Amino acid sequence: MKKKLLMILAIVAAVAICIFAWFYGYEHRKSNDNLPTLTTIAQMDEAEVNSILPGYRIHQLIEVWGDPDFSQGNTGRWEIGDKVLIVSYNNDLVADCRLEDGNTP
Repeated sequence: MKKKLLMILAIVAAVAICIFAWFYGYEHRKSNDNLPTLTTIAQMDEAEVNSILPGYRIHQLIEVWGDPDFSQGNTGRWEIGDKVLIVSYNNDLVADCRLEDGNTP
């Protein structure tokens, strides 16, 4: 009886660990579902934007946000109201972001 209970408890624990790992992986992967909107990005500071966007692929940004307002080489620029998001990427992966005031030249 004790062995059966221990075996059932071990199975339940293993299933719970698998479910937790799946939820953790889903929340922390770089998917279109987890990409914040441009409006949300405009409310963040530059450090926060740089902690979120690197690792996304440029085509994911374009799928969710639309084409950049300006694009040249490995840089895309989205204008968000009075802010400008400048995204630099290498090999299709976002490498660096800058969030600037749109009124500065």
